[in-house]
Amino acid sequence: MIKTPSATPVLFTIALLLAATMSNAKTAEEVIIVDGREVLLKDDGTWKFLSTDRYANTKGGIRVRLKEDGSWQMIGNAPLQSKEQVRTTDLDIKLQKVVIETFEKKVQKNTRIKTQTVFYIDLAFSPQAKSTITVSKDDISLIEVKDNNGKNYPIVSIHPGDTQLQADTKTTLVIRAEKSPSIFDDVKSMDIIFHKGIFGIIEPITLSQRTIDFNKENVKGF
Repeated sequence: MIKTPSATPVLFTIALLLAATMSNAKTAEEVIIVDGREVLLKDDGTWKFLSTDRYANTKGGIRVRLKEDGSWQMIGNAPLQSKEQVRTTDLDIKLQKVVIETFEKKVQKNTRIKTQTVFYIDLAFSPQAKSTITVSKDDISLIEVKDNNGKNYPIVSIHPGDTQLQADTKTTLVIRAEKSPSIFDDVKSMDIIFHKGIFGIIEPITLSQRTIDFNKENVKGF
């Protein structure tokens, strides 16, 4: 009787060859470059434009396609981004972190929960700065906190309440806002807005962070 070779070793060898080929292969990828045009990155190291259409985000957070014929088309929600640092002529302003602090207090058989949203802001004054920046507790009126749905959270305090920055100095401000987003509010990010006048700025500055990046802490009181 003639014996036929087993198919198992052959199939195993083919599987190994396919795996090696796939592991060495590059996958083409579609990307959108900085100016908003759609590009295909080919697996051979070359690229080409997919279309002459461009993309933009509205202030309301909607992604739109801008067509060559002058028309536009809404294509969904814009990718959520955080803006955590701004540089001015004399000052670097950075949102270091956001912490949701929770205080639970038992009152008879009930538990009352209070929260605050705490922003840690790093200020670095340029060595070339010729002026002095003063931050006061009265600057509360020049700071605004709101979420991406437009809800405002009143500012409670600035710490330290009085500080002065001269050339080549750094400090961290702790800015507290009353309450925090509820899990039912579907809040994706929060903004802290510094209005004209604070830090000597002449235009409003907005820093933002995604809520998934927030820290959470339980505290013994406010």
